[in-house]
Amino acid sequence: MLNEIKSLSPEKKQHLIAVGMGTVMALAVVYLVLISPAQENLKKLGAQTAEAEKKYTEADRLVKRTQTVHEEYEKLNEHLAAIEGTMVSGDLVQWIRSTEIKFRAQAPYKVEIPNFPFRGQGDMNMIPDYPYKAAAYGFSGSAYFHDLGKYLADWENQFPYMRVLGLEMSPDESATAASTATGDEREKLIFNFEVSALVKPPKRN
Repeated sequence: MLNEIKSLSPEKKQHLIAVGMGTVMALAVVYLVLISPAQENLKKLGAQTAEAEKKYTEADRLVKRTQTVHEEYEKLNEHLAAIEGTMVSGDLVQWIRSTEIKFRAQAPYKVEIPNFPFRGQGDMNMIPDYPYKAAAYGFSGSAYFHDLGKYLADWENQFPYMRVLGLEMSPDESATAASTATGDEREKLIFNFEVSALVKPPKRN
């Protein structure tokens, strides 16, 4: 190959060198104009793709978190609705009567409570903008100690958002005399106490 090149005339050698230099320059131009920008664009595209994947992953995480929060919110709403279902609502006077009648129907409580006077409704300043008010009712009547104890225990278990306050008891003299005459040694009591109950707020928008 070298011998063939050496045997070429000076004109052909010059022509060959020119062709070689032209080829090199053409390749350099192709690299600078096409290949190098393409490589740079590929790098940018790779970086943009990685950033897009990162944003997609974050968006997907936020969507799943939003769904979880929504589900938790719905569960809390259902739980709150169940709690508020046990609160005083509607006619405050009629509510306590119907509630006590339904409660008494569950067991044969030997507790005599002729009436449940409504004593008023007031704000509960526990925290600012607390949505619940408290209704107070008076309970008074007579019962044997064991029967009254069961009545109160069952009442507070069934209505955890009510409180029995200010329980007072004293012997029922007339009933005690009658019990003694019939051989019943149990002592009947006269009692009175107050029930404080949360009032369901108006329906929220």
